[in-house]
Amino acid sequence: MNHIQNMSMRLNQLSGQLTTAAQNGGMNEVGMIASQLSQFQAELQSAQAGVTPETSSAVRQELVNCRMVLHGMMNAVQDIRTAIAEQYRQVLGENKTAFEQMDETTQQSEYAEAYRHRQLFQQMDQVSQQLHQLDGTMLDAGYQMERGQVAGDSLNGAVTIEGLTSGTDDNGSLM
Repeated sequence: MNHIQNMSMRLNQLSGQLTTAAQNGGMNEVGMIASQLSQFQAELQSAQAGVTPETSSAVRQELVNCRMVLHGMMNAVQDIRTAIAEQYRQVLGENKTAFEQMDETTQQSEYAEAYRHRQLFQQMDQVSQQLHQLDGTMLDAGYQMERGQVAGDSLNGAVTIEGLTSGTDDNGSLM
């Protein structure tokens, strides 16, 4: 099993853990998920270095599978963030403005549940950013593999002038 297949399996596991964390409101699980996502960045770069033209097509397909899982996780994170924000507003009600003006220690002692919701929201925001970064890295990796394979099959990476397009809009700015 290659590194990308292993990553795909682990992403599926993380997706399940994310769902569990959402149901339990578990901040510890969310922190662990964020930590594991940051490890994927380095693993992806390492795995990309080992790709050969012969394995490129299969690895690109695995990257597509990984990205599909990531997009499902992004949607789940968005749903979780929305639910947490709603819970935060419900807990605070009319006290939201006053709560947000308090220092962190006072927030934590006087409105522990709202404080917990805010902390969880911030963690989910971090997970969301990591998912988007990992998705972009995977997209770039797949593109680089595609270019490498095409370059190896045809022009050795040379770009023809006919392949480039540019134009201007009505204001004369480049598009």
